[in-house]
Amino acid sequence: MGRGKRETPEEAFENLRQAFDTLKANHSDAWCWHEYLSDEPKDDGGSDSDVDPEKEELKPKKRTHMDRLKQHLLTCVSELNRCAQAADTCFFHMCCREEKMKPCVIILGTSGDVDEDMLAGGDASPQKIMAMLQAKLGIANDKIVMLEAEIEDLKTKLCESRFESEDRWKRWQNNAMLCEDAMTKLHNMSTNFRDLTNNNNQLTADYRDLYLRHLRASRMMIYKGRQMLRDQVFKVGRKENLFYSFHGFIYTLQKEKEERVRREHEAQRDRVEFALRNEVRFLLCESDRHSVAVRRLALEAGRLKQDRRAFALRIMHKNRRPYEIMEYCLWVWELWQPIRRQLVLEKALEAEQAARDATIQMLVQTTQQLPPLATCIDNLQEDLVMEQIAHDVSKRELTAAGARLYSGMVQQLRVHRTQELAVLYRISELEVEGLKERIAVLEREIAEDRHIHALKGMVVDLESNLRRALDRRKQRAFVVPPSKDAKCSQCSRESLLRSWKGLSQDAASEEVPPGDAGPPLRSSSSLGSLSLGMKGMSPRFVLPAGGSKLAALPPPELRGTYSAVWR
Repeated sequence: MGRGKRETPEEAFENLRQAFDTLKANHSDAWCWHEYLSDEPKDDGGSDSDVDPEKEELKPKKRTHMDRLKQHLLTCVSELNRCAQAADTCFFHMCCREEKMKPCVIILGTSGDVDEDMLAGGDASPQKIMAMLQAKLGIANDKIVMLEAEIEDLKTKLCESRFESEDRWKRWQNNAMLCEDAMTKLHNMSTNFRDLTNNNNQLTADYRDLYLRHLRASRMMIYKGRQMLRDQVFKVGRKENLFYSFHGFIYTLQKEKEERVRREHEAQRDRVEFALRNEVRFLLCESDRHSVAVRRLALEAGRLKQDRRAFALRIMHKNRRPYEIMEYCLWVWELWQPIRRQLVLEKALEAEQAARDATIQMLVQTTQQLPPLATCIDNLQEDLVMEQIAHDVSKRELTAAGARLYSGMVQQLRVHRTQELAVLYRISELEVEGLKERIAVLEREIAEDRHIHALKGMVVDLESNLRRALDRRKQRAFVVPPSKDAKCSQCSRESLLRSWKGLSQDAASEEVPPGDAGPPLRSSSSLGSLSLGMKGMSPRFVLPAGGSKLAALPPPELRGTYSAVWR
């Protein structure tokens, strides 16, 4: 069976110190015995009829003051025996190991204000302890100054926090009102924008419908006019149409071929230009890079030359120059170095003696300042507690006032929002009434066929524009020019044919040479818009009685009504 762990001298003295602390806390202090001086509590039991004897026997009974005092005294005796036994153990260790006396005594000598660092120095004289206490009092004084500064800072922060809270509350109210106003304006703007968008979409749809109707009517009129010109006016045969169509097709193909060749030449020129531009850009970049490398090499060569020249000058100056005054001073400094230590020790001894005298004087002054400092510390702690309490009270009052103001403002905002909703509802009702009135007006106009009258006015206006355009244009020459050949004297067909397809006097004088080719196919004059006659009918072309030319169109008669809606 192995041996148990032996107790060291430090552990023995720690046990003795623990026993002393327990004895002081539970037995040696005066207030440990005050609890036995109070009156014993009385047991208020029920009536004798309700008492159960067996239950009373089994029920635990509270000990009296006398029983607890006896137990306390026995515990005190055991603690005293424990202290005596620990003291015997410490005495044994001190007899065996005298070199452990100092650390063991330090364990017993420490207290709340005197710690191990104070006693470990070796000199536990009252003067040294007072000096250490003086240092602690200095630290406490610094803490007092810091606490006073903190109190002033807290007061300043309290005032600033009150001002900032009021300022933030006002700004929050302003921002809240601005937010509500902005939300209302945004709602109104969104509503107006939605209405304008719907109206714009409706107008766009109506315009598209009218445009499609107008386009269909114009195409129908152009188609009918072309058919009428082909069948009734010109009476052109199929061969002539095929001839002009072929020449027009050949001309169009030639133009497309020229355009295609031109585009190919331009594409080839762009490719060559792009390749040359990239090559020139690459050569310019290469030139920049080579110039930067050459410049860097030139700078490096110049720097190396300057370094070599400076190094040669330093070597020449070091080997071929007279000595300077600072060098002699350096030699004197090197000779003075061995005796410098003794001078330093003498100065340190004088400084230590002066510090010792000053410490003794400070110790005396500190001893005199201990009672006033203790009183000042207590007063400052009380003032700090009072300021903290005042700060908490003011903070709670500010919070309560802010809550009341916030609840009042929320109630006012709720009432304002209710009134605003009522006003918006009334405005929406008025807008709906206005829209209903506009719808009724539009329905009445539709019932009265206002749009049909407007369309009729537009058609009449188009007819007048077409008549005016037909009157202003110059009459074109006939297809077959007249010739000077002999005519048949019996049937006179050539004369009849020339009279039917003859040219005007101006066109006959401008004959085309036989070697020149005819002009390319031009756009037909029937592509322009033709106007309708009165009552939706086209005007008749009247042939003259004895001439071979077409008579001019009759002057148009404008009897249409114009509507402001179509304008």
